[in-house]
Amino acid sequence: MIVFLLMGVCFVPNLQGSSEKINESSSLLQSDRRVPCDNITVPDCVEVGDLLLLDLPWVEFIYYRIPGPYNDHGAIYVGNNTFVDAVVPVVKSRDYSHFYSLQKNYVFLRVKTANESQRQAAAAWAASKVGSPYQHFFRPPWFGLKMANTNLSLPIAHKFYCMELLWAAYYHQGIDIDQNGWSFPWWVPGDDILNDDDVEIIYRNVANSTEITKPFKGIYVANTKRMSTLEKTIVLGEITIEAETYNENVTRMDFFIDDVFMAAVTLPPFQWTWSEQASGRRMIKAIASDGQGNHYATSVIVWKIF
Repeated sequence: MIVFLLMGVCFVPNLQGSSEKINESSSLLQSDRRVPCDNITVPDCVEVGDLLLLDLPWVEFIYYRIPGPYNDHGAIYVGNNTFVDAVVPVVKSRDYSHFYSLQKNYVFLRVKTANESQRQAAAAWAASKVGSPYQHFFRPPWFGLKMANTNLSLPIAHKFYCMELLWAAYYHQGIDIDQNGWSFPWWVPGDDILNDDDVEIIYRNVANSTEITKPFKGIYVANTKRMSTLEKTIVLGEITIEAETYNENVTRMDFFIDDVFMAAVTLPPFQWTWSEQASGRRMIKAIASDGQGNHYATSVIVWKIF
């Protein structure tokens, strides 16, 4: 068996990806074997107050998506195989099997600077918000602001998006799990929770974590990002397309424009330069493959000029 070290923890590849339980010394303790979803239970290392971050298979075109693993959705464990998460239209309490059946990658996190009573209190606070309305990013005030004080007389004070709910649950216990703190842009994605010093990975599964990181949400001129945008991706002229994968089994990346095959790259970094002149709405797709015939696709929509 080959063991890779990824982000400081043990990573053991298999044909469909990888999963592992991790302790503080980052040693492999167990593997996750999938069973029918109606019998799915959380790994035995997961405790009340632990966080679940995951990637979802349908978010390639959704405006709130940002690059990086485990950025699509988050939930907090409240016990009895149950998680609380903020989704449209309200904060909900749902069984773990729901999340397990949807994800393509997931990671369990523990707030290591919290004691047991703080983790229990964070879970109880999140559970008390079940039924609260969801905070939409692209409705007034037009940003995914984070706000811990739900008693303020502001229209978003009692609304939550998924990562804000996790952050606020621990902020009320005196622990800020957003590595960005209160710096602009004052919202919290999964990546900022994942990389915060208060947080550690206790269990991870990596299967399909392929994504296009360039071009992405910006205006690109002469192969350089000149301005970030909230949603659209505009490309003027030539662009080097970059695709990343966190699955160590991937050995090939195929690039497509509007489902027309353009190039194959067999060694990282997986890049291909799109130099042909085109105009209008185009779809860039990258399909990663491993040696066992598994394929993992990702795509972005761009507006191409010249």
